[in-house]
Amino acid sequence: MQPLILDLPNGRELANELDFAIEQMMSIPVGLIGSALWLAASRRQEQAFQKWRAYLQLMADGRVCVQSLKVA
Repeated sequence: MQPLILDLPNGRELANELDFAIEQMMSIPVGLIGSALWLAASRRQEQAFQKWRAYLQLMADGRVCVQSLKVA
């Protein structure tokens, strides 16, 4: 059974979350690396990257058939 497009994660949202997570990490001063704030930002970035990578692998596998819209 083919998954519905609604069942798939939204690639744009995943990419945006990864960008925001990286931005958050980059905004932390060097002196706070290793702090609780940095560890939380690092976990967020790692999770966002894992979700983005899983999405790319799913789309590259060819197991997902995404039908393009036909425009008149």
